[in-house]
Amino acid sequence: MTESKGMPDFGKIVYERPSVEQFKECVQATRLKLMSARDPEVASAALFDFEKELISFDTMVALANILHDLDTSDQFYTDEVAFCDEASATVSELCSAVYSVLLSTPCAEELKEKYGDMIFRKAQNYKETVSNEVVDDLVEESNLEMEYAQIQSEAEIEFDGKTLNLSMLMPYLESLDRDTRIRAHKALDDYYMSKKETFDEIYDKMVKVRTKIAQKLGYKNFIELGYKRMERFDYNCEDVAKFREAILKYIVPITQKIRALQKERFGYDQLMFYDLPCIFKSGNPVPTVKMEDYRKVSGDVFAAVLGAKPSFFDVLSDHGFTDLISRKGKSTGGYCMYLEEYAIPFIFMNANGTADDVATIVHEGGHAYAAIKSAEVSPFVECLSPTLETCEIHSTSMEFLTYPYMEKFYGENAQAYRELHMTQALLFLPYGCMVDEYQHIVYDNPDLTPDERHAEWKKLEEKYQPYIIYDDHPFHAMGGAWMKKDHIFTTPFYYIDYCLAHICSLELWDESQIDYKSALIKYNQLCECGGTETFLKILEGVGLASPFDVDTIKRLAFRTCEFLEL
Repeated sequence: MTESKGMPDFGKIVYERPSVEQFKECVQATRLKLMSARDPEVASAALFDFEKELISFDTMVALANILHDLDTSDQFYTDEVAFCDEASATVSELCSAVYSVLLSTPCAEELKEKYGDMIFRKAQNYKETVSNEVVDDLVEESNLEMEYAQIQSEAEIEFDGKTLNLSMLMPYLESLDRDTRIRAHKALDDYYMSKKETFDEIYDKMVKVRTKIAQKLGYKNFIELGYKRMERFDYNCEDVAKFREAILKYIVPITQKIRALQKERFGYDQLMFYDLPCIFKSGNPVPTVKMEDYRKVSGDVFAAVLGAKPSFFDVLSDHGFTDLISRKGKSTGGYCMYLEEYAIPFIFMNANGTADDVATIVHEGGHAYAAIKSAEVSPFVECLSPTLETCEIHSTSMEFLTYPYMEKFYGENAQAYRELHMTQALLFLPYGCMVDEYQHIVYDNPDLTPDERHAEWKKLEEKYQPYIIYDDHPFHAMGGAWMKKDHIFTTPFYYIDYCLAHICSLELWDESQIDYKSALIKYNQLCECGGTETFLKILEGVGLASPFDVDTIKRLAFRTCEFLEL
């Protein structure tokens, strides 16, 4: 995407409520044709009619969500997202009906020969995760997720005479001034304590409804269903547990060393939890460019990395497909959402003037670039994007591959940023594993009380983050920090994907230190694969090791320590 001829402006794309009835009619016609199709061309034509309707539906759902997140005070789009959530449950059940017939169509083998078997793998998986028995439960699950997200997006925190949302409070949480950090964390702690009962109730309902869905579908618990939903075709719970153990063994000691040096650097008697975000005594490096210039500088960085001017990011921005800066009324977080009908990604984030801004820009930019590179890899929209751990390699690797160009954002502080980013990557790995193990505990024991869940989180903190010391901040001290992580509420079992992707991305970073061009070739091959293969097969195909290989984790632990001179 280096030119924009014929590309629409985002602001001119018109939202229309998708028609479930129209989708239902298409599904009925598709099923009838697939049931009797002996000619693969006839079956293909029926499937592509279905794909067209699915793309149209998904595009309007994505558009409704983006427009809602840009301004959460707009009741129209709040209502439309609620409608889309309910409609999506019905559409999921209808899709399952199509996939069931696809699996048994008379020309199935010819279709596999023509298009590969990934669409059939996904069809089988879909059949096993959705049925008409659970449609109402899926609606309830979506409504609970929306309720949590809406509360978070509407957060208002009074601090230093200002009314801030969660994103806007972030710079104060990592302020160089310790008193400011203490007061900012106190304000955050007070906010979450005020929401504790509400979030406990929402999460308890989520756990119960997800468990009910799993049991209706014949699974022992939601863990089994959760792994199916994540399309983990070539690894399982045992592999993930071994991965977490490797992180405990080889990465947690490094994080303890990082925190010990941080304490020594500041000369504190104790490094408290509110000190943790501020890594350097001179303060964490922040971009030297103004937030309103992020768009241009980001375009220049991507152009330098990928050797194309204007960059894909320039083109997206010129047509309104990026929204980068935090503001009141804007939803929290950051993401890249794909508008399938237009084959265009939208980058959404909440810049607030911290180092995290740049990491988020290049992270979401990596997602967008991969979506563009794989836009025509398959005639099936279901196979354009890989499973999420692979998607997170696209984005996380871009964070590391942009290291040589960070002077554009940070000037003479670029090396300090690189050291901060690598430090945070290592600190993240145990945290991500902790989030994952917490969810395994919760869904393996769905009848835990809210207080028991908080106690389990506290035990996991002692295991994965043994350096954390709380004082008089009651919300965090009682084990409440998990409530800040939206993935735990909205996308269960997703978070370990970031950890797996970090290991793969660090491997690409390691190669880039020796041969940048070779690493970039592998990165492009990875993006071009789309969702045509499973996670481990894609890694094998581009020459990357499995993140489940303990020797790879050991080697990268050593190489990152070398980089940080630990």
